[in-house]
Amino acid sequence: MRDIREWELSLNDKIFTINNRLIEVVSSVEPHLDAMAKYTIEAGGKRVRPILTLLSYNIAGNGNYEDAIDLAVSNELVHTASLIHDDVMDNSGLRRGRETLYHKHGIYNAIVVGDYLFTKGFELASQYGQEVAKVLAWGASKLAEGQVREYYNMGNLEMNEDTYMRIISDKTANFFAACAKAAAMAGGADKEIQQDLHNFGYQMGMAFQITDDILDIVGDQNETGKPLFNDLKQSTVTLPLIYALNGDPGTAEQFRNLLISNDGKPERNEQIKEILAKSGALDYSFKRAKYHSEKSIEYLGKTGKSPSLDTLMDLSLLVIDRVSSAF
Repeated sequence: MRDIREWELSLNDKIFTINNRLIEVVSSVEPHLDAMAKYTIEAGGKRVRPILTLLSYNIAGNGNYEDAIDLAVSNELVHTASLIHDDVMDNSGLRRGRETLYHKHGIYNAIVVGDYLFTKGFELASQYGQEVAKVLAWGASKLAEGQVREYYNMGNLEMNEDTYMRIISDKTANFFAACAKAAAMAGGADKEIQQDLHNFGYQMGMAFQITDDILDIVGDQNETGKPLFNDLKQSTVTLPLIYALNGDPGTAEQFRNLLISNDGKPERNEQIKEILAKSGALDYSFKRAKYHSEKSIEYLGKTGKSPSLDTLMDLSLLVIDRVSSAF
């Protein structure tokens, strides 16, 4: 398996095309909107969702990936719009290594730019037909449901693992699934392959979100593009916390008190990190992420051989590899 830099290099031409098209699509005759939309797009990102879209399209029919560029771009626009609104909800100051649009230009502009990107995304998706657009709309609606459910569970130290899984299923995994299935539909795949790619995207999305939550604790800010312990700061309850809170009673009580009194200072965060490591919470969460990654590979293997199969398989494996290297 290639490392993340090798993988990105192998897709450099596709990422370059996606980035250029993103800038074209968000251009506006209103100069302030134009500047703010481009500021957000130029922040970059790994472009996981559009790459997932292009590779799924290729697996579906071995067609020219350029025919699916606008579909890939539409998915990235919807995702980016959701991040803008998420930053408003979380009062986040940093995203993709730079100041969030919300902090830089205020809440009203952030909401409008997010809305603008959503509409541009669905405008692009519409050219692939009503059924493809409906799949993406379903994914976006599930994303919204997950974000709201997460918001209303902020600071809920009684939250169980089932609720967490439901949140990330909607917030992340279902949109991954929608990206892959919509691409398969646009590529003319049969119903069985559409479902296999849907399931692949879903399982990879689950692994992706769990690893993201682990990286909030053990990651490198230069790699993640956002501050460590941001979930703790926002009182977001993630899988490592749930595991530690339901483990050894003595440790769990100590951990609960630590979370309640957390002041965000580095020494307090290190105490939290130490308990998560010693309690087995980080190892447990990594195993859950690995399980979903392995399930995604199973579904991908059912689609049959294609030029993009190995590259897409690498993507799923790299999702959890970024965590294993952080331990």
